[in-house]
Parts: sequence; structure tokens; C-alpha cells
Amino acid sequence: MIRMVRTLVRNSTVKKPASEKLYEPPLPSSAPPRDDQGKAPLKLSLAWNTCTVEHWEKRLAQIPRSNLIQTWPYAQTMRAIEHKMTRFGLIMDGERELGLLQIQEIKFFRLFHVVILDRGPLWFDAPVPRAMWDSFFEAFTQAFPRSIGRWRRIMPEVLMDEPLKQTLGRLDFRYKSRGYQSIWVDLKPDANTIRQNLKRNWRNHLNSAERTPMRVENDNKADHLSWLLKNYEADRRARRYPGPSVDIVKSLVICSRPKNQVLMLRATLGGEPVASILVLLHGKSATYQIGYTSEEGRKVSAHHLLLWRAMMELKERGIEDLDLGGINPDSARGVTTFKEGLGGKTFELIGLYT
Repeated sequence: MIRMVRTLVRNSTVKKPASEKLYEPPLPSSAPPRDDQGKAPLKLSLAWNTCTVEHWEKRLAQIPRSNLIQTWPYAQTMRAIEHKMTRFGLIMDGERELGLLQIQEIKFFRLFHVVILDRGPLWFDAPVPRAMWDSFFEAFTQAFPRSIGRWRRIMPEVLMDEPLKQTLGRLDFRYKSRGYQSIWVDLKPDANTIRQNLKRNWRNHLNSAERTPMRVENDNKADHLSWLLKNYEADRRARRYPGPSVDIVKSLVICSRPKNQVLMLRATLGGEPVASILVLLHGKSATYQIGYTSEEGRKVSAHHLLLWRAMMELKERGIEDLDLGGINPDSARGVTTFKEGLGGKTFELIGLYT
């Protein structure tokens, strides 16, 4: 039985696919939190399942640089594919809402309880004082204390911070591995500025691609999703890189499409498809999910052209920031270098803890 629960936890790893002020997963501020009267805030609490899906999505839309893992389509997908139940929480300071989080749970009668918090919480305002982070983790620990039969796994949406690591240790969270690493591309500047921010080599590939007879087709209804998934899965297995399963991607598309949260582009050359990418939207942000480029497509820099066109369409649709879907400088240097070429800002979360 214990082996089964360990397997469930191990298999639940996140598939890589936190105003006008630039926002990123927050680095805790050392300044104490204050309310309107300048007094120290009340102890934070967590209110679970108190709002509708519509209200949840409205709150998520207020958050700069939200992430896919904290969305309703992700919750639907986890329930359908991995049989995890989702609990939606609001972070409260008395009657005031400060942020939100969703967790996934697996329960086996009353014998075992798995609690997973990935890339949360998300806060409505930044910067977030360190004392507020401390209070959140105290509230989370009170709700889900370590106990026999309970397995906890968290990857907080906060940048590396030594005092906060000490807080997690004091609350009996055990560090397991490095956190999610990725790149945010700021889409708020005008198109010329975004293009100038591209690394020179990346921009040269884009210029070259734009001179080819390649055609870019918008496939937001995902009519050609099967072509992308088939080739993505074959490529992933052949090159042995981590990535979301075909079933998870398919479910995310199905759950995101009704609210126009899918952006899918494909490139054709001589009438034949040579590349395709899938981007999923959430609030003011979007996440590059998967892509595939054939050998013919690589020769004409098809992926460069698709990503550029995707960024321009996202910008037209009011998206302010694009998460490039994860990097790994150690095991996937080539992919990391390619994504760094878009001129975004690299970040790494504080880590994965149990």
C-alpha cells in the first residue's frame, strides 16, 4: 500500500510543460506587511472552496504572470487523467483576500492522503513581504500537518530566498530538488521593441524564415492536434526529454478551448506541415506547452517563425507575459539556448519540498 502511494506521488511531477510594473514569481520583501491603519496584519487563514469557477477565473485574471498549474482547465485535467481532486483556496487576512491557491489531493479511504501544491500560491499584489509568506506556510501547515499516512509535496511560486528556506525547514518541509526554471517574455512593449530584444542570432533565424515561402496557419480549433501530438510523442521518446503526456495535453486543450484559451499555429512548406506549436492562455499570461519541428522545418527555422507569430497574436489578444514552458540548462542546453534567444528573463523557484 505504501509503495502504491509513493508511486502516485512520484508520478504526479509537474509536466513542463507567480500593473504595468514588471512582475515575476515574487522574491520575498523583508518589509513587514501593513494594513490600511499601519498595524500588523491578522494571522492569515485559508478559505477553501468558497467561490465559483467563474469567480476563480476572474480572480486569476487579476494576477500578473499567473501560471497554468493554478487554472481550472488544469484542475479538470488532473481529475480526468490522474484522478486527483482539486481544492480551491483563498488566502485571507480577516475579510480581505490576498491571494489564491489550488491543491491536488489523492485520498485512499482514511488511510492515506496525498497533498500537492505546485506553483502556488499566487498573490494579488507584489512585492509580498516575507512575513506574509511565513504566515501563509504556517496556515498551510496547520491545515495539512505532517502525519502518518499523509504525504505532502509543494513547489511554491516564489524565487530562491534563504530566510524562507529556513521557514520551510522550521515547519518540517524537507527539500528534495531544485524548483521549476523557465523564462518570462514580456509582451507589453511594442512589437519593434520585442523584436530588438531578441538575441542577434535568434533574430537572424527569424529574418531568414520570413524570407521563405513558408505559410503559417492559425489552428486554434486544434483540427491538426493529432499531427502535433503524434510527432511530439515520437520525438520525446526518441530524444528522451521530459514533457507532458499526450493524454494530459489533449485534455488541457479540450478544457481550454471553450473559453478561447488555446493558441495553436502550424507551418507548412509546399503544402506539407513542417512544424506546429501549442500555447495555452490563462488570465493575462500564457504558457508555451509543446511543439514539434521536422528536419525540413529546422532547415528553414520554422520554430522561430511560429514562436514569433504566436507572441504577436498573444499581444493582440491582451496577453502581457509568456512563460516559455520550462528550461533545464544541465540536461537540455540546446533547448535552453534556443529559448534564451527570445530575450526574456530567466527565473528559478525556491525548490520542491515534501
